[in-house]
This record gives sequence, C-alpha cells and structure tokens, in this order.
Amino acid sequence: MKKLSSIFFILLLIKVETIFSQNIFFQKYRDLDFGDVFIGYSAIVRDTDPTALKISFFHNSPTRENFLITFILPTNLTNGTDNIPINFSGYASWSKVDAITGRTYFNPYSPLQIRKIKANQKIYMWLGGQITSSSSITPGLYTGNIIITIEVF
Repeated sequence: MKKLSSIFFILLLIKVETIFSQNIFFQKYRDLDFGDVFIGYSAIVRDTDPTALKISFFHNSPTRENFLITFILPTNLTNGTDNIPINFSGYASWSKVDAITGRTYFNPYSPLQIRKIKANQKIYMWLGGQITSSSSITPGLYTGNIIITIEVF
C-alpha cells in the first residue's frame, strides 16, 4: 500500500515586484497564491479571495491625475520543466476603498484607464486567476511573474 504524501500537491505562487516612480507610490500587500493544488485538478482564486494579488497606489501631485494601468501576464506557470496554463479573465477588480463590495471589474489583458484621481487617494487593485493542471506534470513549486505598469496620462 502506497502512502500519500505532499508530492501529490503543487504549490503555485505568482509574485509582483514593487516599483517606485516619481509622484506615484505603489504598495503590494500580497502575491497571488493558489496554495496546494492536486495534480490533474483545477483551482480558482477569485479577486475577492484572501489569496488574490492585492496592491494599491496613489499620487501626491497637486492636481487630479489620469492613470493608465497595463499588465503583462504569464500564460503559464512553470517549475522549470513543466507548465500549467493560467487565465486571468474575469478575476480583476479595482476600487477607491479597500472593501469587497463596490469594486469595478476590468479585463487585465487590456489597458485600464482610471480618471481624475485626487492627490493621496489610494486605488486598490485585486487579481485572481484560474489554472488547470494535467495529470502528467511533476509535483513542485510553479511560479510566474506579473508586471504592472502605472502611468500618468
């Protein structure tokens, strides 16, 4: 009889690097983390889930500013040998308050414009995703990088 162990799990983690720009201040609260996923199963992290990516940003310019936010998203998570496809459609939202209700959903594959934001008004953003692992992948840590660009326009 074989004993089941953690080798039948896959730990998935996506990290975002913190970037500082003049007059725009960015904070990452947590990375997107799928946790342990059984090989051959799907996993979803919704934007409202505590393990979804959560960031905020604000500006300190004396005028109201318009922002253009773009994401470069991985199509796969990898452990160096195997890949797991990942999809972010339907799992992205933003708000001026840190709350589950009242969020505005957006497509993270397209640029997002947020207009006329006053100085020191925090904008919160959340990003989840969906993965489906095949039964032929190897157990291990699967990762990917998300690049977020926030520009004043």
